[in-house]
Amino acid sequence: MAADLPLRDDIQVLRALAVSWVLLYHAQVPGASGGYLGVDIFFVISGFLITGLIQRGLQRGTFSFMAFYGRRARRLLPAAYVVLGATLLAAPWALNRTEQLDFVAQLLGSLGFASNFVLWHQTGYFQGPSDLKPLLHFWSLAIEEQYYLVLPALLFFTPARMRAGAAIVVTAASLALLLWWQPRNASAAFYLLPTRAWELGLGSIGALMTATLADPRWRDLARRLLRWATWPAWALLLWVPHAPQAFGPAHPGPAALVVGLATLVLLLREPMTLPRAAAPLIRIGDWSYALYLVHWPLLAFLRNGWVGLKSDPASLAAWRIGAVLLAVPLAWLLHRAIERPAKAALTGWRGAAVLGAGTVVLAAGAVMLALHRPAPGSIDFVELRKPNYGLSANCDAEEPFDGREACRTRPGARWMVWGDSYAMHLVPGLVRVASDRGLAQATKSSCGPFPGVTPVKPGTGRGNSFAPPWIEQCAAFNASVLDWLAAHPEIDTVILSSLLTQYLDASTFELRRTGTGIDAERDAPAIRGEAAMRAALLEDVLATVKRLRAMGKRVMFIAPPPSAAFDVAACLERRQAGRWAIGATPGCVIDVQDDQRRRAAEHRFVDALAAADARLPVLRFEPLLCDARQCHVERDGVPLYRDQGHLSREGSRLLLPAVMEEVTGATQMALLDREPLHDNRR
Repeated sequence: MAADLPLRDDIQVLRALAVSWVLLYHAQVPGASGGYLGVDIFFVISGFLITGLIQRGLQRGTFSFMAFYGRRARRLLPAAYVVLGATLLAAPWALNRTEQLDFVAQLLGSLGFASNFVLWHQTGYFQGPSDLKPLLHFWSLAIEEQYYLVLPALLFFTPARMRAGAAIVVTAASLALLLWWQPRNASAAFYLLPTRAWELGLGSIGALMTATLADPRWRDLARRLLRWATWPAWALLLWVPHAPQAFGPAHPGPAALVVGLATLVLLLREPMTLPRAAAPLIRIGDWSYALYLVHWPLLAFLRNGWVGLKSDPASLAAWRIGAVLLAVPLAWLLHRAIERPAKAALTGWRGAAVLGAGTVVLAAGAVMLALHRPAPGSIDFVELRKPNYGLSANCDAEEPFDGREACRTRPGARWMVWGDSYAMHLVPGLVRVASDRGLAQATKSSCGPFPGVTPVKPGTGRGNSFAPPWIEQCAAFNASVLDWLAAHPEIDTVILSSLLTQYLDASTFELRRTGTGIDAERDAPAIRGEAAMRAALLEDVLATVKRLRAMGKRVMFIAPPPSAAFDVAACLERRQAGRWAIGATPGCVIDVQDDQRRRAAEHRFVDALAAADARLPVLRFEPLLCDARQCHVERDGVPLYRDQGHLSREGSRLLLPAVMEEVTGATQMALLDREPLHDNRR
């Protein structure tokens, strides 16, 4: 809060509302599905207060860049550094090695208020889930501080009469950039300042318009309008985060704009006199920064420790709520012992020295954590859990397939694997099986080898998988693979593989027929319901097989391996390192009944495919890995999985020769040179 104005209790209540929505959302409390909009409320409040502080300093002629940034440092860094330090100390005990390395990058990014760039680069299909990242929430602080690196200079060098206009232009440009960029790169549009500045800009516009609204010519009208809009604005802030789907799936999008404008209305009106019953909310508003800092590392550490499904899933909800409740006293302590006194104590050169030393200590700790090496003889899980793109990361296609050299083991390759990431993970084993034939790889994440149907996820914002323009890209990719195969008769064997979930899970997805032109695809009726989706997918696979056979190619289908509702490799790593694990199955094995329940639609489809075409080899991993109760996830101490369902590179090399024995005619023991996984593998 600006030091030259008294605290506004109504703004503290706004802060309390914003942080409460965030906490409820992160605790996954029903009814708070849009609680992330609390951050958008914070952005508008921050832009309003800090712009007002700069504007008043410029009007009085007392503004100083050094004083401004010193005040920001004293306000933000002490509490942030305590949380960063505590998280750093806990990381070796709470995080697996891959998550530790991600954490190091997040910590260094947080020290430079650039964590939004770090987190942007840590997103993607094969990257770790966001809820495993203890410093994920620092992205919003980075956005704010990047904005305040630019804002003072913009206001300082802009004539006073033009400042509001400049703020409007910057805000409008940022919003326009969001509308253009979000369909093309939703992750960048979420994390980066140029497409989020408009939210802070709304607050800046409000702060710069206060003089205009105080003009006698406009004052009475402005007061009446703002007074009339007050209760609708509060109602929107209470309702929109409860039902964000009413405004569409994109974020930031219409819902963020609505809550931003509602927040601006409440900031512009005269301070409200609040009843005594609002006192607890005012106190929560006082602690809102500390609450925001503290709550997420607790939840992230909990999420890292939760591996397995043996415990009742309801117990995870209880753990989450417990973590949020624990954050309240910790935030109070952080606010009283660090945040509040540091603003007065860390002044001048002494304050700069203390904060500088804190920065150095935290950076040194991050470097030491990064340099740590696993114990000799232990499995290198960092290497094992790396994304398995097959022959090359360039084979996760973003464009139509062109048979590029990086995606072939040699010119004139005779085998091709076609599908999504569940085709990619087969490649190390297929290279071994097809060593004398050569292998080509045609793969695109989440896009199965089914040219006639494309998965759609209703409610997904543009620019994400299963939403435009990805839908058209998947259809175009599959069409290009067929065209390439028709032009390359040397390919005599085509292996199809896909996860299948996105084509059969009727609770989340629907199918759209493709191959009839972009306009026709958009107008085609959606295929919904498991039975209809399974029938459409089966029809498409059989038609594709027939088309490939007409080209003179042999076709086989490899079903996805058993999967877990947890990260198998992460579970095995925690077991090896002795880290705490909640809900893990003994040995991190996959429970057969759980797999059959979760993947029932996939099993029914694979059975139907095998029955529909006796000439099509439908190959499965279950006979090799599973008995009546469990599916094995290790062999001779070697993990077979890199996550919950994808095979590790070594797992692919060990299993594919045996899975393909019946169609290659090779002897299993000669290929594997190992004992079977268990006596009941056939």
